Amino acid sequence: MAHVRSLFFKGPLADVENKAITAYKLGRPSDVIWNITNRCNLLCDHCYMAADAHTRPNELSDEETIALVEQMGERKLPALFLSGGEPMMRKNFWEILETARAAGIRVTVSTNCTFMDREAAKRLRVDGIDWIATSLYGPAAFHDAMVGVPGTRDRVVAAIKLLREEGVNVAIKTAISKATWPYVYDLIQEARELDVGLLYFCDLITSGRSEGEDDGRITPEQWRELADYIIDDLLAGQEAGVKGLEWDIGAMPSFIPYVAERLIERGVDVSNGLERLKTISACPVGKGHMNINSEGGIMPCQFAQDWTIGTTREMTLQQAVGELYKLDQQEAKGVCAPEACEYSRICRGCRAKAWQRTGDPMAEDVTCLLHASGDRTALAEAIADAPDFARSAPCAAPGSC
Repeated sequence: MAHVRSLFFKGPLADVENKAITAYKLGRPSDVIWNITNRCNLLCDHCYMAADAHTRPNELSDEETIALVEQMGERKLPALFLSGGEPMMRKNFWEILETARAAGIRVTVSTNCTFMDREAAKRLRVDGIDWIATSLYGPAAFHDAMVGVPGTRDRVVAAIKLLREEGVNVAIKTAISKATWPYVYDLIQEARELDVGLLYFCDLITSGRSEGEDDGRITPEQWRELADYIIDDLLAGQEAGVKGLEWDIGAMPSFIPYVAERLIERGVDVSNGLERLKTISACPVGKGHMNINSEGGIMPCQFAQDWTIGTTREMTLQQAVGELYKLDQQEAKGVCAPEACEYSRICRGCRAKAWQRTGDPMAEDVTCLLHASGDRTALAEAIADAPDFARSAPCAAPGSC
């Protein structure tokens, strides 16, 4: 995850990200993505966890979920993302959400919005939910075919309008693939018309129902085209003094150094973003960020559901932070290694893709947008000018500052 506007400018998520960085420096969890259930009423053909209508047999009990939320509150977790499956299908969804809010945790709910009505939207507003994230993939016929249920797109759009009427922030998510690429710019325009505040573009994750479909990814050239469009939008917003869309990029960490290079070429000071990247890097694996599945499995990345370091039944969140940090102590290999790429500690490459491709989380990310793609000296010089840039984390271990 990388919030581009908030990273390089003062975007809408800069505050919560700064709190996440502080939490990590203090050795606490920085953010948690929690798949509270595997159940889903849709059958998206690209779903990275192959969610369906069934509850997993070892799913956390209601009592275990609330105890886990209370533990998050004790550790002063800055941000929690409730996801699924479809999170609203879990019977104690509202109890989980409201317990988290009572503990002062900022909550985002990732939902397909098919259970959203006026009453739910009002309750979300009263509960102080920061964002609702929901997915659109293209025009109605295409979207409905992709999710497997006719009429879904119309229901999602109606829910977005309802949420905005109630004053709830909305993010639109889409998986970037050869199939969805023709509709990306139309989705951007629709997001503006719907008063959406954030667009999340995620490279195709080849696990779950899309396992083995690596050839479904778009080309690096297409990703660079999208990046250049986003850069123009960022700079236009800065010039006009308007808030503008936030852009969140998933599973494509090299997008960030690419954007930084282009901004430097256009005379933008990226030192603030570089300073933050010393701690967080574009791939958050090992940086206090963690993912929890419906059975309590703790994962370095939500996109690699079979890559676990333990469970919430056998370790605390604090212990999990320490275990995950060991991943940050390791160096990536191949084109992502420090000796091969001057951006190694800014980017880190996508560790989930490396895991899925080779079983080695430190293997190279073969989807890099920058490797062997021309002059990269501008950002390298900016990195060299940044003090103590050798490590992504400023301390020898979380909490040792």
